[in-house]
Amino acid sequence: MTNEIRLSLCPNCDACPEVVVAEDAVTIGEEGNQVRLVRDEWNVLVAAIKAGDLDEIEPTAPALDGGDIAGCCAP
Repeated sequence: MTNEIRLSLCPNCDACPEVVVAEDAVTIGEEGNQVRLVRDEWNVLVAAIKAGDLDEIEPTAPALDGGDIAGCCAP
């Protein structure tokens, strides 16, 4: 059995997109709308974040529910 790390991209629920780190790949998104990164691709992304090449970006719209993510968990 493979150990997976799962991280929801929403602080309000577990029904929104998530990052799933498995032994052989990382999947980002939600059912029907996912990207799959192999180990080397994931490691490039992590290295870019750690090096400061990637940083937070400003949201394009205010959150609909008063939360942190625009459109997430909208009523």
